[in-house]
Amino acid sequence: MRTDDMLELLVQDLPNQPRPVSAILLRWWPAAAALAGVGFLGIMGVRPDLVAAGLVPTLVKLMLGALIALTAIAGALDLSRPEVQAPAASKWLFAVVGFLGLVVATDLLRHGLDGWWARLFGKGILTCLTLVPALAALPLIACLMILRRGATSEPMAAGALAGLASAGLAILAYGLFCNEDSPLFIATWYSLAALIVGLAGAALGRAMLRW
Repeated sequence: MRTDDMLELLVQDLPNQPRPVSAILLRWWPAAAALAGVGFLGIMGVRPDLVAAGLVPTLVKLMLGALIALTAIAGALDLSRPEVQAPAASKWLFAVVGFLGLVVATDLLRHGLDGWWARLFGKGILTCLTLVPALAALPLIACLMILRRGATSEPMAAGALAGLASAGLAILAYGLFCNEDSPLFIATWYSLAALIVGLAGAALGRAMLRW
């Protein structure tokens, strides 16, 4: 009998078998994000002109948030196993880069360089860079606490991916509040807000996920 097979049989004989990290994470991590998002929208409210602003800008925000969350959490779950390295786990993020490139290219093809400065900077940079990390804080802590059940050999990378994933969920709520609809603004400042949370996750992951 191989060693791996013997270990699997021993685990199956345990009276209380450990639940997979993925099962716990996919149950409690979205719940923490939903709690933060519902609380935020309950206090701040959905933008009053959401319908009048059109469907496309809101869809871009929601698609970006969902894509960041799904690709980053897939990588974080991969890194919960000690044999997986950061480059392999981060491959999912190329989908986000591709989506951002498509958003920017579509905007430039439609509007050219006329008024690009106003479309890029808007008026809500500080709000975006403040509220997205704030909304991501609770799901990030929940995600890191659950990832502690794994055995990552890349704690900083796992923490960074947890941060990006939590920022993605935060964007889903923040996008319903934000009244900036320029694709250049969304691609630039939403991404920077997510990177800020990713850096915070890397720092926390280094401390919380080491073993």
